[in-house]
Amino acid sequence: MQQQAYMAFYKNNHVSPPSTLFNALTDTYYFAKNTHGQFVYANKLLSERFALTSPDEVFNKTDFDFFRPDIAQQIRQDDLAVLKSQQPIRKKLEIVNNGQNEPLWLMTTKSPLYNIHGNVVGIEGLSIDASKSQTRLEPYHVFNKPISHIQKHYGQPIKIAELANMSNMSLSTFERQFKKHLGTTPLNYIKKVRIQEACGLLLQGLPIPRVAHSCGFCDQSYFGKEFKQLLAITPKQYVDKHLTNKPFL
Repeated sequence: MQQQAYMAFYKNNHVSPPSTLFNALTDTYYFAKNTHGQFVYANKLLSERFALTSPDEVFNKTDFDFFRPDIAQQIRQDDLAVLKSQQPIRKKLEIVNNGQNEPLWLMTTKSPLYNIHGNVVGIEGLSIDASKSQTRLEPYHVFNKPISHIQKHYGQPIKIAELANMSNMSLSTFERQFKKHLGTTPLNYIKKVRIQEACGLLLQGLPIPRVAHSCGFCDQSYFGKEFKQLLAITPKQYVDKHLTNKPFL
């Protein structure tokens, strides 16, 4: 049934089905979604990443079925930007927790999915997984040690000077190069990681004060301010909105 539905999307929308070569990729995730954000195709590697027994099981699911709401929302925003502008997003660096407090480095490209009439019927994309790739994502690999350190020790005080030493750079050079290549300052990146981890703890039902302390914030008030600045809602609103949902990766 799922296989028939998957083929029906391509047939009904007058789009050529994805090449079977996508299933031979060993370091790149390929996906296609309709305009509503529902997956219509995922290659074998991506289905394994989602812990599915078959690529067909991804059909009609969304990123919210596989990721925490904060991560899924960012992915959806990128998808909508592609649909609205009909312009691709090329080689966007994405760093997410792989579930073991280690950074998963992805280089993602998304573009509109056109049918034979030139109409946009969805998006498709490729994400290169640096951990599986034979070539490292230059020049980002120089930041692997400090970012791994942040992922593992986000709940503790982190000194930017120590991160710079891990990359064999002076403090000023590290801050400049970090912002150039990752699009944000080291301090803001640390805050982002802490908020992301806080989202996961909140969805486990932990009290907000405990989450604030566990994620390295000096007090609940400061935590709430930083949380709202990044996600546009308070920690309590986040819990009220998402806690009834099923667990996310």
